[in-house]
Amino acid sequence: MNDRQFREELKVLGLRGHDENVLRTIVDGLSRKLPVRQISQAVHITEKTIAKMRPKAFAIADLLTRKDENSATDGNKQHLVAYESDLEKHMDTNPRMGGIQNSRDDIYGELRLQILEELEQRVTQDKWNVQYLKSIGFKENMAIAMISEHDRIELYRDRAVQIFQPIAQDREYEKRVAKGIFTPSVKQQETPPPVIKLAMFTSFNRYVELFYDVIFQEINQMADEIPGAYSRTAKQIIIKGLYDDPLAVKTGEAIIRFSIWRSQIYKDGFVNSLRPWKSTKQQLNRYIASIDKMILANKMYLEKLNSDVFY
Repeated sequence: MNDRQFREELKVLGLRGHDENVLRTIVDGLSRKLPVRQISQAVHITEKTIAKMRPKAFAIADLLTRKDENSATDGNKQHLVAYESDLEKHMDTNPRMGGIQNSRDDIYGELRLQILEELEQRVTQDKWNVQYLKSIGFKENMAIAMISEHDRIELYRDRAVQIFQPIAQDREYEKRVAKGIFTPSVKQQETPPPVIKLAMFTSFNRYVELFYDVIFQEINQMADEIPGAYSRTAKQIIIKGLYDDPLAVKTGEAIIRFSIWRSQIYKDGFVNSLRPWKSTKQQLNRYIASIDKMILANKMYLEKLNSDVFY
């Protein structure tokens, strides 16, 4: 899909003139159910416009993914010789591969890098091998698939690191030197340190999920299999609060730590651990009810998915 075809399909969705990177940020925010106001402040687009995009989020995400895939394929053909002779050169000449956006004005870029670095410290590189994943309870075929997916996305994660050199605001010293004043009465401003950010890329959320799959299994070890609905719910809650909601991250991990699917005793311990985060019992009850609703929805989704696959 070239740029012209991409713009034509955007017109069909009623999104004429929107920047590709801005659309990625909006879709990411909507997928994590962030407040519209927060997304609006991040991309400098009106809340009304973003609210209109909400029903089209899946269609926009699909369009962006197809453009990324096609751009990557075109790039591979165009730079095949460069790839074989110089991998770094090949990577640099394919800026669209992986759906990596420019993070200069991204308010989450530094935090996104911190999030992944902390996850990479919890699940170190030496753990991404079949033997280790099997030792903590994954089946062999699952372990191989996870490592393959991790390594593929890791390429995009590494390329998404972007470094920016801030410009000092006060340039009075340089201005006076340029005028021929060799001993200016003002001090020279120190050059600000570079800012390192991790740009948003298409598979960021999935990359985070892979790390949490390993973390969850390390918690559970060989005790029993984590039911899919609970694992899926835990990851959804964590992804939603990844940037700015520590309670969501704590809740997602606690679902697995307490193994709340086993019995009511485990569930009660989970609820009690969250009590300090809510000021009233009513707020806590509503919070737990929303989690139960998510688990039920995921059970129904996975049951339907399995029935569609096997029947």
